[in-house]
Amino acid sequence: MKQQIKSIALLIIATIGLATLPACEKNNGSDLPEETLILNNWIWDGMNEVYLWEAYIPDLNPDVEPDPEAFFYKLLYEEDRNSWIVDDYESLAAMFDGVETATGMSVYPMMYTETQVVSFVEYVTLNSPAADSGIVRGDIIYTIDGKLLTTDNYYDLYYQNSATFGFADWDGSAMIPNGTLITLVAIELSQNPVIYDEVIEYEGEKIGYFVYTQFTRGKTGEWLDELNGVFGDFKSAGVSDVIVDLRYNPGGDLGLSAYMASTLVPVAEMENNEVFVNLVWNDFYNQYWAEADLDEDGKADGLDSEQLLIPLPQSDLNLNLNTVYFLTTEGTASASESLMAGLYPYMNVVQIGTTTYGKCYASITVDDWEEPKRHNWAMQPIVIKYSNAEGFTDFIDGIAPNIQVEDNLLYAKPFGSLEDPLLAQALEEITGVTPGIKKLVQTETSFKSLPVPRKHLQEWRVDLPKRR
Repeated sequence: MKQQIKSIALLIIATIGLATLPACEKNNGSDLPEETLILNNWIWDGMNEVYLWEAYIPDLNPDVEPDPEAFFYKLLYEEDRNSWIVDDYESLAAMFDGVETATGMSVYPMMYTETQVVSFVEYVTLNSPAADSGIVRGDIIYTIDGKLLTTDNYYDLYYQNSATFGFADWDGSAMIPNGTLITLVAIELSQNPVIYDEVIEYEGEKIGYFVYTQFTRGKTGEWLDELNGVFGDFKSAGVSDVIVDLRYNPGGDLGLSAYMASTLVPVAEMENNEVFVNLVWNDFYNQYWAEADLDEDGKADGLDSEQLLIPLPQSDLNLNLNTVYFLTTEGTASASESLMAGLYPYMNVVQIGTTTYGKCYASITVDDWEEPKRHNWAMQPIVIKYSNAEGFTDFIDGIAPNIQVEDNLLYAKPFGSLEDPLLAQALEEITGVTPGIKKLVQTETSFKSLPVPRKHLQEWRVDLPKRR
């Protein structure tokens, strides 16, 4: 079943189109190249316009900073770990649409010894080079281009456009190279964020389960259609419960998170358009949105402004649930966390897994506002802090699960397997019956996690007014 999301505020308007701002002129006669000056002043003006912590931006001079990227990071508030900048706007915009140059493997690197890294395949995108080569969830990458992996070479080796991956097996105590060598060439992939879905019939119950890896509508709405297809199947099957697997979901579109919430909540909450999240901007924009008349009713919108709160939109696919189950890891971030937090006031939310990343903020994309454009850079600064209808926010250390279950990729099972410990726990919570398949005994290991090189995505699409 296909349907369109109803309009939520200005969400479906093209990504930020800042009005032209007067250039900052702090130092006439700078010795820096013109390109550097253009970039630095674009960064300075843009950040002083929209940044959530605009009041804390240090008083730096953009006309003397030789490195625009370094200059951007000097402006960030000390607690901001989520704003970033790139020199390729088109690639950034494509990433939010689920399009990237990639092999189709999502991997999790871990320290195997004091010097050696091994990488576990979390999932494989359908119709990708990795999938076509037979790589599956749980495979262990031991070498790349014949080299053992270390913290010094891992990222450079892994993020090549072409590389040969060597694989190993775990025998319970050591990694044993198995002789498998697979060469992959990255291609432009439009990656379906629904990588698995099923109606599980277990103990007389019909339970909807799907694995979701990014909150994106897609370039032309194709991935929204895919999501609606999943919910349509669940509704047609008459599922009693839904398990949403967000273990590897770094976030994305905040409006899409609200739509998913509307599909899961009790129908009365959706029909009443209850508050999904409240939004706080910097002082200028808080005042601007409150005084604006975006709904064109002839008076100021006040705190009910479309840009100061997101209500639960209408969904023809609403499943009218009282409880929903989420599977999480430290890779669960941004819009994924907003989905759980936004549902807390309206239904029972059961979180199974480990503590999430911790991001109660949203960003927008700022590219060059001049026409013709002077450069291809783009910023993704934090502009919003959100809270749910009850004021829950500031979960910067992550959201802890109700039930702690480790996602041990050393013993990874295919999605949908009753031997997957997180899925098995959710099924037990729903039915009271533990899946009757013998669980594999998990040997204790000394593996240590490494930072996963993925962006924590959360975007808010809106045209902003001219400030001055």
